[in-house]
Amino acid sequence: MNIALVGYGNMGREIESIALQGGHTIVACFSSKFPLPSSSSGYYRELKIDCCIDFSSAASVRHNVETCGALGIPLVEGTTGWHEQKNEIVEIARANNTTLVYGTNFSVGAQMFFRIVRHAADLMNSFPEYDTAIHETHHTKKKDAPSGTALTISQILLSSLQRKDGVKESSGMSVIQPNEISISSARIGSVSGTHSVLFHSPADEIELVHRAHNRSGFASGAVLAAELIQKSSGIFTFEEILFEQSLTHQ
Repeated sequence: MNIALVGYGNMGREIESIALQGGHTIVACFSSKFPLPSSSSGYYRELKIDCCIDFSSAASVRHNVETCGALGIPLVEGTTGWHEQKNEIVEIARANNTTLVYGTNFSVGAQMFFRIVRHAADLMNSFPEYDTAIHETHHTKKKDAPSGTALTISQILLSSLQRKDGVKESSGMSVIQPNEISISSARIGSVSGTHSVLFHSPADEIELVHRAHNRSGFASGAVLAAELIQKSSGIFTFEEILFEQSLTHQ
C-alpha cells in the first residue's frame, strides 16, 4: 500500500516505521513547512496514493478532508482537538464522498478500554453510591486539554450512567454537582498518555486505567485502519472499523 503521511513529527515518524515494517511504502510526507497541496495541484499526477494518514494539526483537518475527498484518496484522521467541529467535518466528508476513518485514540488497547468502561458504567447504574471521575496525564507538548480520549470516555459515561448528564473540567476552583462528571488533566514530562476512570463509594473504590507505554500502539492502529479502509468506502470511527472488520482481517 502506498501511504502519504500528513504531519511528520514524532507520530508521523513512528507511523512511517510501523508502515515500513508492514511492507508498505511511504510515497510522500507533508508537514507544516510543506502542507498537503490543493486537489487541483499537479503534484498528485505522479503519485499513486492508496491512503493518507493525518496526525498534523486541528486547523488543517478541514483542508485535508476536502483535498482527499476531491482526489478520491481514503483518509485516516488521527488529529485531535477538532471534535467540537466533528459534525461539520463529517458533513464535509460526506458531501465530498470522502472515505474517512477518524477517532480520538488509535490504540487498539484504548478501544478495548472504552468498551470495558462502558460495561462498568452499565453495572454502576444499580449502585448509586458510586460516584465517577476521569483523570488524564500527557506530555507537556500536548496542545489540547482535556485530551480527546478523556472526552470520549466522558461521552461513554454520560450515555451509560443515568444519574450523570454533564461534564465539568476541574481546572479551577469549582464545585462538582452530583449530576456532573469531573475531568482533570495533568501535563508532565514525556508521558504518552494515561487515562483513568474512578468509581468511588464511601466503602471502597474501583479504578480502571489505560497506560500507553509509547507511541507505537497509536501508530500500529493508524496503519491497521489504513489497511482496513482499503476494503470499504464511507465514514467510520476507528472503533467501528476495528471491531466490525478487523476480526475478519487476515
